[in-house]
Amino acid sequence: MSWRNNPGSHPDRCRARRDRGRISDEGGFTLLELLVAVALLALLLTLTSLSFSSTFRILEAVEEDRGRAHQARLCLSRMGDELMMTRKEAGSSWVGRNGDQNNQPADVLAFVSTSHVSTRADAPQAGLTRVLYAREGTRLLRLATSANLHGPPSPAIEQMEMAQDVAGLNLRYYDRTRRIWVDEWDGRVRSEVPAAVLIELTLNNARNEPRTFTQWVMVLIQAS
Repeated sequence: MSWRNNPGSHPDRCRARRDRGRISDEGGFTLLELLVAVALLALLLTLTSLSFSSTFRILEAVEEDRGRAHQARLCLSRMGDELMMTRKEAGSSWVGRNGDQNNQPADVLAFVSTSHVSTRADAPQAGLTRVLYAREGTRLLRLATSANLHGPPSPAIEQMEMAQDVAGLNLRYYDRTRRIWVDEWDGRVRSEVPAAVLIELTLNNARNEPRTFTQWVMVLIQAS
C-alpha cells in the first residue's frame, strides 16, 4: 500500500512524530528523576544543617570553657593577693582545715590580711581584715570582717560569692621547718604561718565535666 492510499504514513508526517517524541524525551523529566532530585536536595540541606549545628555547639562550648577559666583565674588571683599579704596577729589564728562534701574536697581557709578592698560602698576600709574562704555546695564563698586591733571589732560580715559550679576546693600548705606539704594548718598550736599555699579549684562546665585550676602562692609575713 503506498503512502498515497494511507495519508498517515506520509514520510513527512512520520518524521514529525519522531521529532516530537525526541523533543519530549530530551526536554522533560520523569517522575522518578524528580523524586531523586528532591531526595538529594533534602539530604544536602540536612547535612548542611547538622554541620552548622555542630559548629555552633562547639563554639558555645569553647566560649563557656573560656568563661570558666576566666572565673577561676579571678578567684585564684584574689586569693593569692590576700595570701601574699598575710598578717600574723595574736588572737587571730591562721587556720587551714580539711573538708569534704559529696566525696570532693571542700577545705576552709581563714587568715588575717592587709590586702582588702571592700565590695560594699558603705563598708569601712579596714586596715586589717579577717578573711575566710570556704566551699558551700557548688559555690565558693569569701567572708570578711574587720580585724582592726586599734578599735572595737566590727560585727558586720561581708559575704561575696566568688564562683559557681564549684566541684572542689583543695588547699595544701608548705611547712618550712619540716620541708613538706601538709593538708592542714592550725595556727592555734603553731607560731609560724606556712611558707606557701597550694590552691586547687575545680569547676564544672554545663556538660558536668570538671576542670581543675592550680596556683601556688608564696606567703609574705607582714610585721605586727
